Amino acid sequence: MIRTIQMGLVAGLVGLPGLAFAQVINPNPTLIQFGTLQAVGSNASVSSYRGQFVDRGRNSGVRDKPRASASGLPLEPVNVRLGAFILSPTIDYDTFQTDNAKRANTNGQSDTGYIIRPRMTLSSNWSRHAVSLGAGFAGTVYQDFSTEDATDVELQASGRLDVRRGANLQAAYRYFEGTESRSTAGLPVNVAEPGQYEQSALTVGGVWELTRTRLSANVDVSDISFDPVPLTNGTILSQVDRNSEGAALTLRADFALTPSTAIFASGTYGTRNYQERTGGLFPARDSDQNQAMVGVNFDLSDLARGEVAIGYLSQSFDAALYDDSEAFGYRAAVEWFPTTLVTVGLVATRNITDSPVQGSGSAITTGLGGQLDWDVRSNLVLSARAQREIFEYDNVMRRDERTTLTASGALLLTQWLSVVFNVTNEKLETNNVAGLNFEETRYGVRLSLRR
Repeated sequence: MIRTIQMGLVAGLVGLPGLAFAQVINPNPTLIQFGTLQAVGSNASVSSYRGQFVDRGRNSGVRDKPRASASGLPLEPVNVRLGAFILSPTIDYDTFQTDNAKRANTNGQSDTGYIIRPRMTLSSNWSRHAVSLGAGFAGTVYQDFSTEDATDVELQASGRLDVRRGANLQAAYRYFEGTESRSTAGLPVNVAEPGQYEQSALTVGGVWELTRTRLSANVDVSDISFDPVPLTNGTILSQVDRNSEGAALTLRADFALTPSTAIFASGTYGTRNYQERTGGLFPARDSDQNQAMVGVNFDLSDLARGEVAIGYLSQSFDAALYDDSEAFGYRAAVEWFPTTLVTVGLVATRNITDSPVQGSGSAITTGLGGQLDWDVRSNLVLSARAQREIFEYDNVMRRDERTTLTASGALLLTQWLSVVFNVTNEKLETNNVAGLNFEETRYGVRLSLRR
């Protein structure tokens, strides 16, 4: 029944995001919705890169501005007040046209797809403490290739306990169940249809602020599991060797040099344990990871805000088959405000990540991205985004290069209705893996209803 409903709805390009395999190399991984720019998904969203002491209220990007119609009427969502809580329901209807529905290496086949994406957030409106609950669903249907249909579900909960002024405890939980992309590095070329996976993540932490110093600590626990996938030869591929559980402790200290600039140092220690496939050729990729970073964050009036960090990264494996990795790492996310109508964002990252490729323990991932947002009118914003990711895998002769270009325009019609037009070109180039390269262009339209 849902397929029948979705085929008649209008929609866009992006479903509910999953944490797995998404690489953040864009300072604003966003599309405009509901009068503000909202993230459409990332592994460790850029907001976490900005960290503390960054948004000091000295700048307002195109994404942050309140919106109004030509007559001056506000275009911000009204939301629904339920006592001490605020309910924010939204629903998106998308349609898109792709020239390579299965992301094939050659002879790509076009198709039309539809997405329905309802979401709901309930947040407290208290003077102290905070609680937020969220739920979302995304159902994607292809007109011709039903093997590409996808269903994603996301649940979120977070809370903050204010101990005293400048000190609080925080906790957040996220559960996601969704569909992998055909271009995921861990999937073989001959997969008949994308597979499903489940992921849950819990973060518990605290912040203690003094006059010019902020100390913070976070403990992150996560697990991910993958369903078996069918192959084109009729067999079923088990993916239990990709199932894993992990935990990490992060400590960070910020010191404000001036009201607009702070320096910081952070350290992270984490472990990840994998389930080994019975009778498999490769041992489990259990490992320990270490990261030490120093950097600066800033919010300079009418100029720029952001965070830049450099440091040391390492990963060591229990199994002798996998080489231990050490690397120079960095992350930078900066927003520049050349005028009040234009925001330019830049991000650069270099990190060590677990490799999803069999026989490889880790990968050095490097990313560079940029986005420009232009406030054409109070209710119209145009955006252009470019990003490039490079994955270099240890133990195997493989290098992946992924390039994504996106252009979009968002028109806010009323307080409850907006429309987004977008076009995206994605290209994957890899060596030593026949048939994995692909290029896809998508054109999409999204109608967003909100309260």
